[in-house]
Order: sequence, then C-alpha cells, then structure tokens
Amino acid sequence: MDPKLKYILLKTVQDDGILPITSVCNMACQFCSHRNNPPGLDVYRLGHLGLDLIKELLQYLAPEGPVIIGESATRIIEGDPMTHPDFIQIIELLRKTFPRKEIRLTTNGSYLNGEMLNFLAAMKPLELNISLNCSSPAERVFLMADSRPEEVFSGLKLLAKTDLSFHGSIVAMPHLLGWESLGRSIELLSYYGARTIRVFLPGFTRYSSPRLQFPVREIYGQIRSFLEKYEDLGTPILLEPPEINDLQARVKGIIPGSPAAASPLEKGALITAVNGDKPRTRVEAFQLILAAANPHLQYQQGGRKGEIILEKKAGEASGLIFDYDLDPAVLDQVTRLLLNNTGKNLALLTSVAAAGIMGAFLEDFNASYGPGLPAKEIDLLVVENRFFGGSIIAAGLLTISDIISKVKESARAYDILVLPGIIFDIFGNDLTGRNYREIEEALGVSLEII
Repeated sequence: MDPKLKYILLKTVQDDGILPITSVCNMACQFCSHRNNPPGLDVYRLGHLGLDLIKELLQYLAPEGPVIIGESATRIIEGDPMTHPDFIQIIELLRKTFPRKEIRLTTNGSYLNGEMLNFLAAMKPLELNISLNCSSPAERVFLMADSRPEEVFSGLKLLAKTDLSFHGSIVAMPHLLGWESLGRSIELLSYYGARTIRVFLPGFTRYSSPRLQFPVREIYGQIRSFLEKYEDLGTPILLEPPEINDLQARVKGIIPGSPAAASPLEKGALITAVNGDKPRTRVEAFQLILAAANPHLQYQQGGRKGEIILEKKAGEASGLIFDYDLDPAVLDQVTRLLLNNTGKNLALLTSVAAAGIMGAFLEDFNASYGPGLPAKEIDLLVVENRFFGGSIIAAGLLTISDIISKVKESARAYDILVLPGIIFDIFGNDLTGRNYREIEEALGVSLEII
C-alpha cells in the first residue's frame, strides 16, 4: 500500500475512531455523491482491506469511545461493511480486542437476515445505522439499484424482535419518489423501533445529471414543512443539515424508553443549566449530560421554569436529542484566537450551512467581550460552494478557489483569516489537492485553521 494512504488510514483510526474496512458498495444510489463528482478529486477508494492491515489498524484505536464502521466522514470512500468477505471475522476480532467498546455500524441493510442479526446481537454493545431511503422494494430498485430489495424490509421485521439498538436514515427524494414514499419510510422506521430517524436533505452538484437537479429553496422548504406532520410520531426526527440560528440548548427530541423519557422533559425544552453550569451550545449540553451521573437539570418549558434530577449513570445516554451546532472545544479555540488578536483585521470564514451558527457565536462573543476590546470589527464571511455548485453548502466541500474568490470580493484587507479545519486533510490540502499555503500567497494574509 502507498505509504501516504496508509498514513491517512492510521490517522483516521487514531484521530476519528473510524475503522474503514472497504470501499465496495453493492448499490448504485442515484443520490450517491461519488457518482456526481468531477474527476480528479483527492479522495481514496480502497477496495476490501486485508485482515493483516485491519489487525494493525486496531492497534491505533483509542481505548475509550465508540468505533465507527461504514460512515462516510473522511476522504476515504466508505462502502457497505457487510460486503467485505471477512466481515464476521473482522467484527469478532474487534470484539476480542476491545470487549466493551461500542461498535457503530452503518449499512444499507441488504445483508440483515436472521443469521446476521443473531451474530450482531452476540457482538453487543453494538448499534446499527440503517440507510433505508425508500418505502418499498420497487423503490429500492429504482433509487438504489438494490439487487436484493426485499432483504432490508424483512430484516427490519426481524430486527424488531431482537434487543439490538438501531437508528434509521433517509435521503429525502420527493422530487423522484413523491411525498407518500417519504412519509411511509419514516413510518416504517418508527414502527420497527428506530431510536432516531435522520432525514438528509437531497443534494446535487453542477456536475449532476439534470434529472437529479431541483429548485433548492422550494424543495428544502417543502421537506421542512412536511416533517412537521411527524412531530408527534414519538421517534425523534433529525433533519440534516439542520437550520440553526442560535446556540440555545433546545431539545430536538426524546428517545422512547430512555432515562429522559421517564422525566417531565418534552421536545422543545430549553436546558438552561447542567449541575449549575450554563451550556453555551447544544453540543456542550449533550456532553455535560452524557458525562454526569444523575445530572441536575434546570430548564424552561411551556412558559415555565423547572428542574429535575435525571436518573442515569455517568456515560449513559440520556435520550435527549439535540441538533449539532458548535463543539465547545472549537468555541474555546476560536474565542482564545479572537482575544489574542485584538486590534487586527480578522475574518471568520464559514460555509453557508454553518452561517447561522457562526453568526450566533459572533453575536455572543461581541456581547461578552466587545465592550472591552478595541474597535476593530470581526467580519463573518459566508463562503459559497462554487466549485461544486448546485445545492452544496457544506464546509467539508469548500475549496481554496472558493475561499480566495470570496475574500477578494469582500474588498477588505485582513491580517488573519480563520478557516474551518474540515476543509483540509491532514496534509493541509483541499479536495482538489491544493494546499492552504496558496491562500496565504494569493492574499498576503495569515491563516488560522480551527
């Protein structure tokens, strides 16, 4: 294996807790980003990794935290882990190496027969994420080219009879499948016991086939309105990416059967303190509650204030669901950077998707520190994804050309630009292979990558 690629694999395991085992997928989904990208992107397709390499990768897993398999979150193209011919041996090896580490496994569900589910149940703690996307076998054939379209539906029925925990996900494609399909898919996942349902907004690039493109504002608005019908479903539904314009720790949903489900807390409750500490973001509220045993929560709900002791163990999930906004570690890092560079012309660069979150952060920062700081402004520059175009708004898909264009258009001279680190790989390169130093050279500016 190429030494650079092996290094990327090792760092992915070590830093992110992600264990890539294959880039092979048995589907050909119409919405798959890898089918609609331009050639030449700096991404990696691995095939099936060998057992010897996987054994080596396991040595780099941190002892704490879950291991994630099958979730596309890096430059490595993830396939369906169950396509790997040694999948069962890999999971057994993982469990032998880490007897109590939680395994989080993402799959399209086409291998979920009784034998596989019995095996997975014996490997707990293990949690499944099932990408359903459709409400019938015929729709799976049309949308995903599924050659075994009945398997996932029979698998869900079998799964409901086990004590395995699972979450469901749907890429909303009403412009291709219609609204009834989206509704039935949500109801199916809820009926069979999904703990949460993630609904992903559909996306396309300027390279996508015209038949996959759609009026973005119209369809996104319709999807948000459609999901409001399911607010009382019982199963929390999370729209991704969420539309967030504040950092308030408001409860998005509560998982049935969880510690929080036995409390008076309801969807929409605002958590104002955890053991006396005010959470600065939703993510911080989640982390504080997760870490604590029997946390004392103060909250606002239905126009009144309340407080409870939420009975749970330290490290046990509370069942409270929050949208993801800003990690407190990132918040602290950006805050320190701004305070250490007062008096300089500085710009925070953000994606369209995170503009509301970073705008709220900057508003809170100015309210807390602004009166005592020099009069220099801190600009928020919202960078559009012009390279990919279409409906793409994520920071992880921004490129150096997008950033340079935005800063030049601002017609401002900055001393420091603050950039999201997710734009770059471990070598400082964007998806097109260009290095961040090109920004410094082109704009004559210093960079801080968070």
